Amino acid sequence: QQATSAAADEKQLEIEEGTYEATVDPSRLDDEVRAFNQTSKIGFSFEPNNRFVYQVRAMGREIDDVGKWEIRGDSLHIFDLERGPNSACEIVEIGEDQYRISGPNVFILNKVDATAPVKK
Repeated sequence: QQATSAAADEKQLEIEEGTYEATVDPSRLDDEVRAFNQTSKIGFSFEPNNRFVYQVRAMGREIDDVGKWEIRGDSLHIFDLERGPNSACEIVEIGEDQYRISGPNVFILNKVDATAPVKK
């Protein structure tokens, strides 16, 4: 009986609202893209009412996008973006306030202080 209830006890992954600094796993990038990523600052903000903000500061350019986010099972769904396409990525908690999301890119998210903006 214990074995059957274990799956039912498995909790839905939850991500704490706030701002996360994102780093791209460089092992899957070619040299040109890797260099670009090393000079960029990427932020993901998970805000109340499922508002999602994506920020990139790289090579003097600022790219922001706003949409919605939701976690379903082991996937982070990002949708209704103003610029980008809808996407779903596997999300895994790898530490306290730290997550790995795997999709077209692999990002490691580390929560930053709620009062600190993403570094520009």
